Amino acid sequence: MKCAFSSFHAMVGVLTAIGGGSVAHAQTGLLNDTGQTSCYISYYGTGQTVACNDAANVGNGGYSPHQDGRYGRDVAAAAGQLTKTGGGVAGFDFTRICWNGAAEGAANCTGTLAANTTGTADSASPATDWACTRDNVTGLVWSLQTLGAMNWTAAQSATANDNTNRRCGYSDWRLPIRRELLNIVNNGGGSPAIDGNYFPATRTTGYWSTDVSRSYSNIAMGFVDYAWIVGFGDGGVDLPAQTDSNFVRLVR
Repeated sequence: MKCAFSSFHAMVGVLTAIGGGSVAHAQTGLLNDTGQTSCYISYYGTGQTVACNDAANVGNGGYSPHQDGRYGRDVAAAAGQLTKTGGGVAGFDFTRICWNGAAEGAANCTGTLAANTTGTADSASPATDWACTRDNVTGLVWSLQTLGAMNWTAAQSATANDNTNRRCGYSDWRLPIRRELLNIVNNGGGSPAIDGNYFPATRTTGYWSTDVSRSYSNIAMGFVDYAWIVGFGDGGVDLPAQTDSNFVRLVR
C-alpha cells in the first residue's frame, strides 16, 4: 500500500500561485515545496521529462498543465528570487545546529562542521559537533541520528537518549507525524530523496511516524495495528504492521 505525496505538494504549489503566474507568489509558510523542478509531458502512452516553462509544457492549455515544478518556492529559488536564512537545494531552507544549540556561524559552532549521527556529544570537538538541522520554513529541528531498525512500539521510547543528553540543547524530542517527515522529502532528488548536505547518512527505507491505523486482516489474525512510514528511497509512504522493523528520526 504505497502512494506518492507529490500530488499534495503540487496542490500546495498551485494554491499559493493562484492570483498570478509570477514567482512573487511563491509558497511561504509552514509547508515546504517538493524540490521537484522538472515537468513531464505524455503523448499517447509515451512521455518525457522537460523543463518547466510554458514552451516546453505547451502552456496551461496543453497536455500537462499546472504541474508542480512550475510553482512555489522551488521556482522562486531557481529564478534567484527566494531569500533563504540558511541553505539547501531548490526551495528548501536549512541551517546546521551544533550540539550546544548554536546555529552554524554563531559562537561555538564555526569552522568545518562534522556530522554527529550518534547519540552522544563529541567531547573532542564540541564547537564543530553538528548534531541537528533546523528547517527554516517549518521551524522544526531534526536530529541527524538515524535510530533503528525497530518496531513501532520501541520507536515510542527512542526519544529517551536524546532528551537525557539534551541534543542541541533540547529535551523535548519526539517521533514525527507523517506529514512532518514528508516535508523534508526532496522529490526532485535521487535516492535517498532528501538533501544529503543537511541530512547525511539517511537510509533509503522507511522511517516511522506517530500516525497509526487498525484494520481487520482475516479470521486467523483478527485486527492488526499498523503505522505509517515514509521511505526516503523515493519519498513514498507505506502502512506496515507495527511489529515490522523500520528506522526513526527524531524531531522537535
